[in-house]
Amino acid sequence: MHFQEEMILVQPEHREILQEIEALRIMHEKITQSIDCREFNRRTALLLERLEDSGQSRLADRTMDLLASCNPKELSQCDSIERAKDVLQRLRELARG
Repeated sequence: MHFQEEMILVQPEHREILQEIEALRIMHEKITQSIDCREFNRRTALLLERLEDSGQSRLADRTMDLLASCNPKELSQCDSIERAKDVLQRLRELARG
């Protein structure tokens, strides 16, 4: 099942959150520089704030896990790529609920 097909099955209030999680997942796959990583971190923090404001604590907890594993560094390769990828997948599955 593709992402667009999955969106049809999801409650309307979760669509925007799922779209942002998917955008973050794609963005994470394309990170090549520390500036990309910082932008990913910034967008993830905004998602966390949104989840906390809407009372979605389980998703917020997973998003905090993602931020905890992501530590942008200048001129060095990310050492948490697989962990962040796994957290994003779990976050996506939890959001689909």
